[in-house]
Amino acid sequence: MSSVSAAPVVPSSLLRSSVPAWIAAVVACLCSFMVVMDGAIVNVALPAIRADLGLTTIGQQWVVDAYLLSLGGFMLLAARASDIYGRRAILQAGLITFTLASLVGGFATSGPMLLAARAVQGFGASALATSTLAVIISVYPKGAGRERAISFWAASGAIAAAFGVIIGGVLVSVLSWRWVMFVNAPIGALLSLVVATCLAPQPHGEDRLKLDMPGAISITLAIGSFIYGITQSVALGWGSPVVLGALGIAAGLLALFVGIESRTEQPLIRLSVFRHRNIPVGIVMVMGLGASLTASMFFISLVLQQIAGYSPMDTGLAILPMALLLAITSISSRYLRDAGFDRLPFFGGLMAAAGLVWLAWVPAAPVYVADILWPSLLVGGGLGLMIMTATHAVLAGIPHAQSGLAAGLQNTARQLGGAVGIAALVTLAHSVSVAESGTGSETFGQLAGYHAAFIATGAISAVSALASLLLLWHDHT
Repeated sequence: MSSVSAAPVVPSSLLRSSVPAWIAAVVACLCSFMVVMDGAIVNVALPAIRADLGLTTIGQQWVVDAYLLSLGGFMLLAARASDIYGRRAILQAGLITFTLASLVGGFATSGPMLLAARAVQGFGASALATSTLAVIISVYPKGAGRERAISFWAASGAIAAAFGVIIGGVLVSVLSWRWVMFVNAPIGALLSLVVATCLAPQPHGEDRLKLDMPGAISITLAIGSFIYGITQSVALGWGSPVVLGALGIAAGLLALFVGIESRTEQPLIRLSVFRHRNIPVGIVMVMGLGASLTASMFFISLVLQQIAGYSPMDTGLAILPMALLLAITSISSRYLRDAGFDRLPFFGGLMAAAGLVWLAWVPAAPVYVADILWPSLLVGGGLGLMIMTATHAVLAGIPHAQSGLAAGLQNTARQLGGAVGIAALVTLAHSVSVAESGTGSETFGQLAGYHAAFIATGAISAVSALASLLLLWHDHT
């Protein structure tokens, strides 16, 4: 963070007098770190949570999905609220909500209580994921200082994945799974104190804009109905009235959302932004990235614990090299991009796809180095090349006036890609597992399901890579 901390004090109504801009950058990076780390920690703790609270396979999946769905669904609303009510107010509200929900999740005595806490966590995290970037943009003028700060902000998420898996393994092994929730409390409390003392409240005039609540509610319910329909297909089948009804409701709510956005004076999303090729293409690419990143960590963790018999701590140590390489390549990709390597999302996506297909051959008694380490390094390195370069690629060619909305759409797409991807891939894995269990042991069927999930995730990563070739690379921002 030294290059960020070296930045001079920037006059900004968001900072209190004599507070240097690097304080805001540090807060933004730590908030991003906490949001991503929460997902990484929970992946390692899933088997312990399932055993303690008696969750089903679908319930275990929703421990991840409830968080990602709420996070992705409310991101655009949180970004808009930050514009209207001020960066400090929304950031502070997000920190308080996230911290309190983490405490409730740690004390959960049932599956529904934990899932509700995870959903509220995601709601608070949506404010953190959007307000933090807005804070950096507010305190740093356009130039090298802002770009460095944004790079560290984006890289902090990748670094969080590296520390999350090992911290989660240690907490679950030494204490209990509840501490993967409790660990957020001191971090959230400290950050809330820093925000209160270093950032200044922003006054508003009487012409304050209005939040597009109908649009936010309709799109969030549409996504929720879609994911619910997919998950219910495991037990009920695709022809079930419940499944078809949920998917039909999702389609209707999506159409309603488009109608609302086309008519309201202050929409959540200005539909005209989709005329820029990089927006729809970038959404496809980033959704694939989100699905690949979330699913790879999720299924590798399950294979190590449920097939190979690793403890939570050993699982964290086993995944750590992948997560570290993800962080390293994420940070170094900025320099590769500056050196003229524009197609990193393409090569990174194909590299990750190769690693995921390799993982589809993992045996029932895997040898760590040959069957887990090498393919997981391909996945980590490939996705690391995509994370930061995809951000710059999507924003390239977007007019400056619409770059904020483009960034919000990209953040939302990545989170929703993770939520929808996990829902669909767990459904696929479970269906294959049930079918194959009839011809062999339960472990054989379970492993076959994971193999299918890895192949499908590899295909998603490859599609994401191919989509990047359609992006326009001329920067007009």
